[in-house]
Amino acid sequence: MAEPEFYPHGPAQVELRQTHISYVFLAGEYVYKVKKPVRFSFLDYSTRERRLHFCREEVRLNRRLAPKVYLGVVPIYRSGEGFALGEDTVLADRTTVVEHAVKMRRLPEDRMLNRLVMDRIAGKEDIRALVNLLVPFHRSAATERASLYGTPEAIRRRITDNFAETRDFIGRTIREKMFNRIQEYSLGFLAERASLLQDRVRDQKVREGHGDLRTEHVCVGDEIVVFDCIEFDERLRYCDVASEVAFLAMDLDFLGEPELSECLAREYAETGDDELLSLLLPFYKSYRAYVRGKVESLKAQEQEVPEAGREKASAEARRYFRLAYRYARGAPKAAMLIVCGMIATGKSTVARMLSDLTGFRVISSDVVRKRLAQIPLSERVTERYRGGIYSDAFTQLTYHTLLEEAETCLKTGRGVIIDATFKKSEHRRVFMGRAADLGIPVFFLECQARQEELFRRLKQREEETGQISDADWQVYLRQRDEFKPFTDIPDQIHLTVNTEADLPDSIERLVESF
Repeated sequence: MAEPEFYPHGPAQVELRQTHISYVFLAGEYVYKVKKPVRFSFLDYSTRERRLHFCREEVRLNRRLAPKVYLGVVPIYRSGEGFALGEDTVLADRTTVVEHAVKMRRLPEDRMLNRLVMDRIAGKEDIRALVNLLVPFHRSAATERASLYGTPEAIRRRITDNFAETRDFIGRTIREKMFNRIQEYSLGFLAERASLLQDRVRDQKVREGHGDLRTEHVCVGDEIVVFDCIEFDERLRYCDVASEVAFLAMDLDFLGEPELSECLAREYAETGDDELLSLLLPFYKSYRAYVRGKVESLKAQEQEVPEAGREKASAEARRYFRLAYRYARGAPKAAMLIVCGMIATGKSTVARMLSDLTGFRVISSDVVRKRLAQIPLSERVTERYRGGIYSDAFTQLTYHTLLEEAETCLKTGRGVIIDATFKKSEHRRVFMGRAADLGIPVFFLECQARQEELFRRLKQREEETGQISDADWQVYLRQRDEFKPFTDIPDQIHLTVNTEADLPDSIERLVESF
């Protein structure tokens, strides 16, 4: 199936992608998914009959939200000494069929919501269009088994199972303090809100939904398409609509778009006439983030996954667990957190961790600078030092825009994190003054690392693709000579962060001090 000639429509090329349960063949305008003969605690694809059953279920269920995408189930059968792809099960003799595939129309990857969010293209109008699709879908979704899966007892079983299954990750991808706090919050919410959860079943708010409603499963084109729902376990599809909305809202938070997350919650509550949604969202967002943390932690243990993939999974697991912890603690009061320091000192990493724990929006000078210049974020710019988009005039425009965007965010009552060098005293004074005018506390978190470590990071950055920052070692040397020490900032609001030390521990302490 990896060869173009296997397919009747003759695609120019075929790309194979794999998950732990499927082979996915991207063949021109079509996609074919073949289920792997695997068996796990949560699914059973071990026989051809079961795989055929779940292929049909995948088509049936996904046609609810993507009727034009899911074209049907096709057979793969023996043909002479090889194999051939049928267009309909009846065309192949049953004795020659060896497998089945789900046939789908291919969707444009550059229009997936996660891509649009990461590229800062997605807007509130896209969220409203998505809500206008989801609300009628949920209203028409089945409720027959809601009382089996939506009761407080059923939810409690899933919650306690999650904590039992993740206890071994303490000290690896989740800190014990976080584990205990999330568990305490989750079980406490269930105890206090049992009657509310029971009422949600009675009021038909528990329905057979999508089950895996994330931004990567939403395509934004002329019309919104939501695809790839969970077909292998109806327990994972049946949930409170608040849980489905929370999953997508949490994913938007994870991608650094709290405004879009809030827009989703607000629009769904209004359009879906669900005034209790906001009361349930923190609980379900914490639950969804925790489950994603568990999934990534398990992936980080799979030896068949390359080392780089395991390391990425561990990092993402820690981020998801931090999100779950933040929802359990509640958002801190609004503040202006300025993450500053020399290049390659780890500012963006610290900013992201702070955002996970606070929910504050991150505004990055690298992103703002390239957006102002209308340059793709991942495109490398090789300007001479302090030339082009790095000239003094353009840098002044960048900091002015940073301040404007920060002020807009703060006026809505949300905190903000600004990721920029702040090598000039004048920029520091302006931001401190604006925070004072708004009556908002401001903190400067100066990131530091040894020069040898900065050199290592910059060399590694040169070898990676998709980096937003254009700075290299030569830029560092020039910047080092111009950098003004933070002696102009009062000690009580100037905090240093050693980014070579245990970052999670130091960042958590910093957040608790705000």
